[in-house]
Amino acid sequence: MDTGSMFGFMDIIVLGCGVYGIYSWYMLVKKQEIKKAFLLGGDSRVEECTDFQGFADCIGSKLLIVSIAMIVFGAVSAVNDYVQSLGAVIWIALVGFFGILVWYCVQLRKANQMYFKKGASTGSTIKNKALNKK
Repeated sequence: MDTGSMFGFMDIIVLGCGVYGIYSWYMLVKKQEIKKAFLLGGDSRVEECTDFQGFADCIGSKLLIVSIAMIVFGAVSAVNDYVQSLGAVIWIALVGFFGILVWYCVQLRKANQMYFKKGASTGSTIKNKALNKK
């Protein structure tokens, strides 16, 4: 339980991301505003959303679940790093957290594909940019 470890710093980052996720959920559901950090990936822009309410209904509860999971895992991990070693509990929490995180990423990708336009700008990978220069 070294309090100066990098894991302690990571606990704070995960807790902060969880709090920001709750804020993003609040802004999505209550204020009708999309925060790009948690909800959009790549070249997607907020203006490209074809059905805001459908997107909010689809991803809102999932964002809340992953945000709560971040807060819980960050807290459990902080207890493990600073207070008392939790043994197997930290490994169960880690596997559960990563499972929820992967599930959220898959659901977010599906929602983005469903509710955001696919325009000519979607071919913006590094390979396509290199090909376009020729």
